[in-house]
Amino acid sequence: MAVVEANGVIGDPLAIIIKLPSMNIPVPSHESVEVTSSARKPAIASSSSVYVTPTPSSSSSVYVTPTPSTSAYVTPPPEPTTSSSSYVAPPPASSSSVYSDEPQATQAPQGDIPDGQGNTFTVPPGAVKFPWNYNNADNVVPLTPGSQNGGWAMSPNQMCKPNSWCPYACAPGYYSAQWDPSAVLYNGAGSMNGGLYADANGVLSKPNKDAAFCVRGMGNARIRNTLGESVSACQTVYPGNEAMIIPSVAGAGGSVDLNIVPSTYWLGTSSQFYVNLRGSSAEQCVWGDSDKPVGNWAPYIFGGGQAKDGNTYISVQFNPLYTSAGFSVSDAYNVEIVCDGGACNFPEGGKCKCEGGKCSVDNGCTVTLGAGASASFVLY
Repeated sequence: MAVVEANGVIGDPLAIIIKLPSMNIPVPSHESVEVTSSARKPAIASSSSVYVTPTPSSSSSVYVTPTPSTSAYVTPPPEPTTSSSSYVAPPPASSSSVYSDEPQATQAPQGDIPDGQGNTFTVPPGAVKFPWNYNNADNVVPLTPGSQNGGWAMSPNQMCKPNSWCPYACAPGYYSAQWDPSAVLYNGAGSMNGGLYADANGVLSKPNKDAAFCVRGMGNARIRNTLGESVSACQTVYPGNEAMIIPSVAGAGGSVDLNIVPSTYWLGTSSQFYVNLRGSSAEQCVWGDSDKPVGNWAPYIFGGGQAKDGNTYISVQFNPLYTSAGFSVSDAYNVEIVCDGGACNFPEGGKCKCEGGKCSVDNGCTVTLGAGASASFVLY
């Protein structure tokens, strides 16, 4: 998970220096920021996945997304179709998507935790039941409810247990506004404590009582899929185990909002998405392993978040693990960040795109969105 610093640079919490690109909107006069932290390693005994700290970039004006882990987690689903296609003009914003861009309903921030809403999800012995059903008013999305996690935003072989924090997923364009208010470190104690707390009796509580369960994000970035097949973007759970399991699926020729979090999100961290090959669905939002190009080995990594200066920073990087595992660059589509309106500031050269496994800026590029601006990650 990256950190959006006050000077408008998105960087991963490790010791790196990132140079600011040339921008037309006001930014602080200093030209670099140092972001320092230690490595994170999720401490979930039931998971085999390990987070590896990213490799710093030597390129200027670039957001460095974390280098993915090299460990396997679950047996991956079938490999997505990888037929080739050429660039097609982006469809209008009103084109269809797998999920609606609008909330299904609204609920008061003080809403009580539901009692399961009649769901029949898996509840292993000793586990805490997931409190929502599908199509609920809180915009909560159950994940793999037939697995051990029973709907929680946890790896499929993990359970929500008493005396623990249990994260949940939100619909595309929404973020979870519940986390441990005492957690003040990016790594270590507290970095896993997202969602609801289950006490010793398995009774769930809402830590941020005045906040909704799911809150609309910035709403200024989306995926526009001009391909003939669907593509799934898999957001990491943070605070949580950082597995890329929260899906946002752009249907063929359609679009879907991405959850770009505001600067008030937990400790100023940003959103990160692993974006699968064409022909993928929500089922491919798993950790995966090096045998299949899904999840941690997906071809692209997108990032985004609002900084304290009010600007939003979004980025794209070709995933180095995709090529290092031997997957074909020609099977991957291309990506370009296109400004949909307002003040969008691009890197030197005026472009931010990745084609044929290479990006317009080495190791990926970042686009700055001023107040009121919006942009799309166009897949072609």
